[in-house]
Amino acid sequence: MPDNILVRDATGAALNMRTSEVGGVHTPVHRMEGYDPVDDMVKVKSVQKKMRDSFAGPLVEQWDISEGLGSTSAVVGGVMTMTTGTTAGGFTEILSKEFFTVPFRAMVGIQTGTRVTNTHNIVEAVSIDPITLQPDGKNSAYIDVGGMASTTVTQMKYGVQSSAMRALESAVSTIVSTSTYSILDIETFMDETFFHSRAMDSTAGRSNSYCRHQQIPDPNALYKLRIRSSNHGAWLNITNAVSGTGGAIRLTVAGHGGATNNLYWIEQLNGVTNGGALIYGNYQVTVIDSSTLELQGTTFSGAYVTGSGRAARGIAPTNTTCQFQFISCQDYAELTAEITAGRGQAVEGQAIGVRMLGTGSVTTTSSSQTVALTSIFWNESVAALSGSQTFTGASRDTGVAAAGAHRYNSFNAFAFADRAGTMRIEASNDNSTWYPASDDVTVGVNSPLRLSIPVMTRYHRVVFVNGSTANTNFKLNSSYT
Repeated sequence: MPDNILVRDATGAALNMRTSEVGGVHTPVHRMEGYDPVDDMVKVKSVQKKMRDSFAGPLVEQWDISEGLGSTSAVVGGVMTMTTGTTAGGFTEILSKEFFTVPFRAMVGIQTGTRVTNTHNIVEAVSIDPITLQPDGKNSAYIDVGGMASTTVTQMKYGVQSSAMRALESAVSTIVSTSTYSILDIETFMDETFFHSRAMDSTAGRSNSYCRHQQIPDPNALYKLRIRSSNHGAWLNITNAVSGTGGAIRLTVAGHGGATNNLYWIEQLNGVTNGGALIYGNYQVTVIDSSTLELQGTTFSGAYVTGSGRAARGIAPTNTTCQFQFISCQDYAELTAEITAGRGQAVEGQAIGVRMLGTGSVTTTSSSQTVALTSIFWNESVAALSGSQTFTGASRDTGVAAAGAHRYNSFNAFAFADRAGTMRIEASNDNSTWYPASDDVTVGVNSPLRLSIPVMTRYHRVVFVNGSTANTNFKLNSSYT
C-alpha cells in the first residue's frame, strides 16, 4: 500500500517520500504526467489554454491599454470601439495579459465600416520577452484592415515576422466584407501560419484562406495578442541604424518624405536600443536628408540587425472607428495520428476509422493503388407496370476490368410499388452474359425494399418482376457506393 517514509537528501535534510510497500520493500511512487487521481486515468488534452473576451466588462480586466494623441479604446454594450481621432500619429492599442505558445488560433469579430487612408487597424500575435512578458519586436503574425492596407472593405494585408527581421507583408488580399461584422483568424503552427476570413454566425466554411511557410513566427517563443489602431502612412523599410548627432539614433529610411519634428512610428527594429529600452512607438524626428532621420531625445546603443525595422509617418486622417464584438484564443497541443498508421509502409497498421462527410470525392491509397472514392445513383424507372410485366434496368458499369482497383464497394437496388412483385440483382463479366447475383426477393405492397451486393464483377443491373396485378405507383433506383 502507498506510504510515506522519512529519507534524507544529499545535505542530510529530512524529507518525506511517497512509496509503495510490498513485502517490506519500499518503491518510490512516480507521478505520471497527465494522470488524474480523481478519475484514475491519464487524460490527453488538446486545448492547453483558453481565452475569450466578449467585451462585457472593463478592458483592464484582460488587457493592458496604451493610447495617445486623441485616439481611444472604449467598451460599451459588449462592443469594443477604437476611435482614431484626427491627429497625426494618434494611436490606441490593447495587449492581452494572457500569453500563449505555438500552436494557437486567434479569432476576432471585427467591423471597420468605412475605411479611410492614413490608418492601420491591426490584429496580431506578438512575441514577448519571457522575463518581462512585454513584446520584444522579434516575431509576429498579423492582419491589417486599416485604410493603409486598403480602403476597400473586402480587402486586407497579412504579415509574418521571424527572428528579429522586419515583417514579410502580403499584397492586398480578398476577405469577407468588414463593412459589417465578420470573422478573421490567425492560426500559427510550427511549420506554417494561416490567415482566414469568414462570415459571422454562419455555418458556411471559411471564405478566404492564406498561408505562409517562410519567415513564420518562432515556435519556441511566447506570444500575446495585440489589437491596435494608428494614424500613420505606409510602412517604409529601415535599412540601417547608427549613432548620429549627439549620440541620437540615426535611421536610414529611403523616401521618408517627412520634415523635422514630424512623428514617425518605429517598430521591429532589432539590435539597437534607446539606452537599453526597446524602440517602439512614436518618435519626433530631425530630418538629415531625403533618406536619413534622427530620433530626437534618444540614445543609440547596440548594433543594427540587418533586415530589421520599419517606419511610418504620422498623418492626420478623417475620424473613423473600428469595432470588435469579441476576441478569442485557444492555445492547443497538436494531437497527431496516422490514419494509415504505417509510416509509409505498404501494409496496414493501427488504422483509425474515419467517417467521410459531404459529397466530394475522397482519395485513398492501398498498397500501390490509388482510388477515388465516390458514390453514384440512377433513377431506373417510375413508369407503372402491367400485370406480370418484367422490367430490366440499364447495365451499370464500374469502368474497371477484372484485377483493377475500382472505386465502389457495393451495388444497390431500391424498389417501391403499390402492388407486390419480386426484385433481384444480376451481374455480368462482359455485359453480355448475365446471371443472378442475389435471390428473387419479394417486394410487398407499399413496402420499400433495398438489396445490396458486394462489387465483384464489372457490370450490374436490377430486374423487377411485377405480380399479376398492374401497379400504378412504382419507383426503381440503383446505385454504386
